[in-house]
Amino acid sequence: MLKKKTSYYDDNFGHWEEIEPDDPDVEFAQIVRDDSVKKTCRLCGEEVYLRQAYDKCNSCMEKLERGQEW
Repeated sequence: MLKKKTSYYDDNFGHWEEIEPDDPDVEFAQIVRDDSVKKTCRLCGEEVYLRQAYDKCNSCMEKLERGQEW
């Protein structure tokens, strides 16, 4: 559980800025962590922790949004 002001990288949604313990995003961040399982990204082949419904990591999705193709 996130208890102190923190920032971290998440394979689902990218970089989280510093979160205060009473920020509503703490609960969402914990839900994302609890729902994530180790998977292989469909695009880059890296082993990452993704939510069960996802098959591509945030890094690949950001590249796709900028127009990079595989």
